[in-house]
Amino acid sequence: MQEDQPVIGNYAIITDGKIVNTVIWDGNTDTWSPDNGAQAVAIPDGVAVDIGWTYADGAFTGPPPPPVIPPTAEEILAANTATRNTLLAAANLATPPLQDAVDLGEATNAETALLKAWKQFRVAVNRIDLTLTNPSWPSSPAPGYGALLADASTS
Repeated sequence: MQEDQPVIGNYAIITDGKIVNTVIWDGNTDTWSPDNGAQAVAIPDGVAVDIGWTYADGAFTGPPPPPVIPPTAEEILAANTATRNTLLAAANLATPPLQDAVDLGEATNAETALLKAWKQFRVAVNRIDLTLTNPSWPSSPAPGYGALLADASTS
């Protein structure tokens, strides 16, 4: 690079300690300069800044993160109701074939135990307080049947 070539870089335009704009500029005040009262400060390579950040004592500082707005009671109820409905749908997919096997006298001991576990799961899901922010949802009793739906709802 020749020495008389200007170096183009990123600059923050600062007014009253706040970044009001960013520009790509060669730093040559003969061709352009920020408005009166503003200053252009070179942004170091690898540093990301944006409008609204502050600049003081040679350092760029980002704004504080926005406050986390907690969900409303209605949003909590809606989310928990949706989770409950998905978990119950999983149980409702799992139990009929097991119940059929029991009713027909063809169930294995494992199928009878699994039917009981799914019914207990369904009771536990229905007992969840849907107004809680983070209820402790029960785990599905077994893979397969409706368990994929149940596992997806609680993860």
